[in-house]
Amino acid sequence: NANFGRMTFSDLPSFLQGRPSTLQVNPSAAVIPWRLWLGAWFVQDSVKLGSNLTLSLGLRHEFTRGWNAISNRAANFIQGPGAVLENQLHVGNNLLLKNRAKTLFGPRAALAWDPFGKGQTSIRAGWGIAYNLLDNIGWCCRSSLPSNPQFQVANPPFPLTIDPSAGIPASLNARPGGGAGGIQTDAFTPTVFNYRLEVEQGLSREMTVRFAYMGSRGYHEVLRADANTVFPTICPASPCPAGLAAGTKYFPTPVVRRNTNKASQVMLFTSAVNNYNAFYVDLNRRFRGGLAFRTNYTFSKSLDNSSQITGTQAASNQSAVMDPEDRMRDYGLSAFDVRNRFGFNSSYELPLGAGKAFLSGATGVADKLVSGWQLNAILSLQDGFPFTPLLGFSRSRDGNTSNFADRPDMAPGRTRDGLHLRKPEQWIDPTAFALQVAGTYGNAGRDIMTSPGLVSLDLSLFKTTHFSERWNLQFRAEFFNLLNRTNLGIPATTVLVTSGAPAPAAGRITRTATTSRQIQFGMKLAF
Repeated sequence: NANFGRMTFSDLPSFLQGRPSTLQVNPSAAVIPWRLWLGAWFVQDSVKLGSNLTLSLGLRHEFTRGWNAISNRAANFIQGPGAVLENQLHVGNNLLLKNRAKTLFGPRAALAWDPFGKGQTSIRAGWGIAYNLLDNIGWCCRSSLPSNPQFQVANPPFPLTIDPSAGIPASLNARPGGGAGGIQTDAFTPTVFNYRLEVEQGLSREMTVRFAYMGSRGYHEVLRADANTVFPTICPASPCPAGLAAGTKYFPTPVVRRNTNKASQVMLFTSAVNNYNAFYVDLNRRFRGGLAFRTNYTFSKSLDNSSQITGTQAASNQSAVMDPEDRMRDYGLSAFDVRNRFGFNSSYELPLGAGKAFLSGATGVADKLVSGWQLNAILSLQDGFPFTPLLGFSRSRDGNTSNFADRPDMAPGRTRDGLHLRKPEQWIDPTAFALQVAGTYGNAGRDIMTSPGLVSLDLSLFKTTHFSERWNLQFRAEFFNLLNRTNLGIPATTVLVTSGAPAPAAGRITRTATTSRQIQFGMKLAF
């Protein structure tokens, strides 16, 4: 991680002038030979309880020997009493001190019932437990190995030359840690309960309608949190300023980390939860008479306290929770939550040419020209993704400098209603927020705002000409985003500057979620 160094610049002028604010560097990157052994077995049976009723039962057992590296190359940070990071790393063959992935039993059950025995109605239900084995967590701990350290340097000179054999120059005042580093040493395995109830009814020989409720509950999911923040003072204890409610966490100055020998240390923890519920309706017409289509609508809600463990997975969320000691404080809409989604796709063979409704008498070259046309369409409509109001700087003084996750207060008299201005230059109203008291966390929730929705219509026209049983030629004209609709992306999430004034770019949308209209033509010869 950061083998070639990573410079962070506070703004464009500082970048152009070569004045970085921070440097992350791994001067002596080492290869870590990770090894993982895992296995599983399962048993399942289907019981026909009646001519129209089938019950399926199953049990799956998964297990691993933990995440290992040969020659004692695995290293991990340890949180001691009071969740204080210990100076001494755990170094050995196994990344974890306790393997909780030995007895992962996942039962499941399903039911299929034709209540009228006519083969036109089907009621199906299912339930099961599934596990997401932590079989790729080596990336989290690359910088943990003593021979593979990562350092943070504030306001480094630029350009900068480092001799790996000599180490980091003392004049840089480098601090170890930062970035990805470590996972809780007794990590649990992410687990999810899935359940579904579905009713399907045949309307005709080619058409069915389906109604479904589906849901899931997940726990022990992976999240990121700073493991070396500052011990808070719980108000009204001194030195809390007057006016703060009892129970408020306050971080006094000067900032003193729990382990003063380490910098901000973002680690992985298996304490995230999620909750998903959805209602789904689907109308499906199988291909007959030259026409096929499928349309569906989903109304859903997804909640969690961590939708991503890296910033690239969700541009609308920080990759670390705001309060490491109260991780449910981030419980809210998932970064990928879409409340309403409608989809439609169809394929229609134009009734032209021999044997069709129109120009059925065409023969020879005329038939080759008018037959074989097919029109296809895909329509997508959906609500936007949630996003979080952020400060972009540490107002709380909790010590988290590697992933600023501070949120502001809601301004007096303001609520979640009325946050949206819905203009590309300012999608949300930054005056709805205010700086919280310095040294505290803001009360604005995670993912309380929603980005613009999406409308997309794709259309294509195919012409297939059969020359013989073995040879045919297909021409394709395809139109993506036919309406040329501007589907706006996620707005800028930083709402306030250090003075408390609205950030100049607060809520501004600078990119689109889809391309403009794209047209392409193609020809394919099949033989």
